[in-house]
Amino acid sequence: MLYAGAIFWTSLVGKGLMYDGHPPEEVVDVFGSVPRSLFSLFRLMNGDTDVVEVVTETVWGQLLFVSFMVLSNWAILAILTSVVSDNMISASTKAQEEEDKVERKAEDEARCARLRTLFREIDQDQSGTVSSEEWKGMLRDKGLTHELCEATMLEERDLEELFSYLAVDARKDPVSARRGSRHEKSNEKILHYAALIDHVRCDGDPADRRSVLRMLSRMQALEESIENRFNKLETSVGFNDQACKQLKN
Repeated sequence: MLYAGAIFWTSLVGKGLMYDGHPPEEVVDVFGSVPRSLFSLFRLMNGDTDVVEVVTETVWGQLLFVSFMVLSNWAILAILTSVVSDNMISASTKAQEEEDKVERKAEDEARCARLRTLFREIDQDQSGTVSSEEWKGMLRDKGLTHELCEATMLEERDLEELFSYLAVDARKDPVSARRGSRHEKSNEKILHYAALIDHVRCDGDPADRRSVLRMLSRMQALEESIENRFNKLETSVGFNDQACKQLKN
């Protein structure tokens, strides 16, 4: 803006367009060239009005002086206001994010503490696991179901899906065998409730590359399991058809 103003003042004032082609020598000394005008306007923006005393003797000069001062001051004020406002907004947003993070962490800890207390009351041998029968018993209890739904922020149907997703076969679980759990020799599914608590804790975290790769790996394993079951079913059906044909013959 200062450079554009210097060109304008040089053309209008220094070259004499405002004086019908005959500018005073004092005006030429101050605004006779772009570098002179640039320096003079810089002095003017910093409060030195002596450089425009000769120009302000005319009405057009006064209008030109007022226009430049308004535009330059408004421009500086707009820049300063935008910088200060941007810094204030950034600081406020950062502070709010930190407060939200601390609040979410406190809420997660409270929810996890409620879940630990709830599961420890059900886990009689303190093995860290809950069987499918115990899980169904919890869901049949309206009070326990309400506590679970509030602590996990999930619906009852979602809890059932979560159990089927996280539960493992008790006989194939090395943790149960190492701890000597009462579910070790049973055929039922068991849930390590620490895994459920971790799942609830990380539920609000954004997905990263590792979690996406883990999910893809599980989907691939599930696809292979389904494919194997279909192959076994197809083999069984083919064997039965062959046996029927032999019996008919």
